[in-house]
Amino acid sequence: MEAIRTTINSVHLASIIDLPESLRGREVEVIVLPTADAKPEQSRKGKLESLCGCLKEYADPALREQEEGA
Repeated sequence: MEAIRTTINSVHLASIIDLPESLRGREVEVIVLPTADAKPEQSRKGKLESLCGCLKEYADPALREQEEGA
């Protein structure tokens, strides 16, 4: 099974994931693993849509306006 594992300052994750106060401003470990039922996507568009759906629960509506011109 393929996996990605890295350490990053949580400041860089603040705009992506709603972190608990205890993890803000600290070094955290990020591990990306496929789910057990993950099937390889055939197209790049399929991968992007799948990723957006997975991260939707962490979206910050207050920042949505800033995304328009990004």
